[in-house]
Amino acid sequence: MKAITFLGIRPTNTCYLFPDGRTHVAPYFGVALARFIPNLHMRVLVTEAARPHFEERFLPQVEDFVADVEPVPIPDGRNDDELWSIFQAVVGVVEPKETVIFDITHGFRSLPFLAFLSAAYLRTVKDITLQAVFYGNFEASDRSAEIWRTPVIDLTRFVDLFDWMVAADRFVRFGDARDLAQLLHERHQSIKPDLHTASQADISAWNNSPVKRTANSLTHASQALRVVRPAEAMAASERVCSQLPAALQPSQVLAQPFTLLGQHVLESFTPIALDEQAQRDDPLQTLAVEQRLITWYMERQQIFQAVALAREWLVSWVMAQIGWAGRTLQKEAREQVERALGRQVQLRRGKQVADEGLPDLSAVPELDQVSDLFGELGNLRNDLMHAAKRAGALKARKVEELANKYIQQLMAPPFDR
Repeated sequence: MKAITFLGIRPTNTCYLFPDGRTHVAPYFGVALARFIPNLHMRVLVTEAARPHFEERFLPQVEDFVADVEPVPIPDGRNDDELWSIFQAVVGVVEPKETVIFDITHGFRSLPFLAFLSAAYLRTVKDITLQAVFYGNFEASDRSAEIWRTPVIDLTRFVDLFDWMVAADRFVRFGDARDLAQLLHERHQSIKPDLHTASQADISAWNNSPVKRTANSLTHASQALRVVRPAEAMAASERVCSQLPAALQPSQVLAQPFTLLGQHVLESFTPIALDEQAQRDDPLQTLAVEQRLITWYMERQQIFQAVALAREWLVSWVMAQIGWAGRTLQKEAREQVERALGRQVQLRRGKQVADEGLPDLSAVPELDQVSDLFGELGNLRNDLMHAAKRAGALKARKVEELANKYIQQLMAPPFDR
């Protein structure tokens, strides 16, 4: 295990009180850390002013307790270039997949902030295991005795905020809640009761907690949204909305950052939420929610999903206009309506095509506009499906332009009725 510590230039003897109750009197927290956790590979970041303290006071007190110890020269951090040098020095002494402890007790000026950023960066780039981020809190010392008692705080949970920030950004921008769900699962797992000592009631409560159910529903909703399964997505979204309020109260202890996101999550999923029974009982309401789902995709720049669903939604909408709302999941009925719309497209182009007993579309309002949009959406969907592997494929910018144009049409008359 590797420890990264900063060496101060004003050593002060204090009794460091470790979170588990152990104590050690030392002028530097790094010295106490060497006693608390033996056989560390310690890297000590030292400025030019602190280097004499390393040689004269720090090294003699730790060398018999660590696996090895090395000073790492750093500048004072007085400008951007020096701050980048410090950041690179920290990153440079850590190997991929190492287990690392950070000590920021003696960090000067912005060094603790840099240490936090370095820890978050290393977890992502070098896949380290962050064992702890320790801070000896002098300001909170008990000064009633001759030797002050300084509590040591583990700030690791605050580094986890970076994970929540990334997860929140991914959700807000793309509607993907998988990272949020994973963080909730991890928090839920962290309070798993001891199967040998816990009561059956406690184990059952943990297995059926609102946090666990919400995390599962967030995962399911994200999966369904990602692969354009609107019925599953609407049902899972409804479960998120119904389970989330109960999950927020325990999450104030379990996952505080999620509490702040809760209302935003609820507002994002509510417009596209519809349970299975409602989908079966009310096809027209299902169409209305699916239409909002198309907008949901576009707002999050998920163009492929939006176009794929828009083309299928238009077919379902036409089926509702001719009295086939209850048959939208029947393959043969959909194919008949698609052929009828295709025939209308050909007629609009001046071609004569036999009706071959196809459904009568005369009840469809503004049929010419509807059939034109059906043909355009179909062409755009096909272009996307072929991944530009054909002559005359649309450029990416044109794809986005046409997608926005067609879906705006899909939200206007006659489709908004």
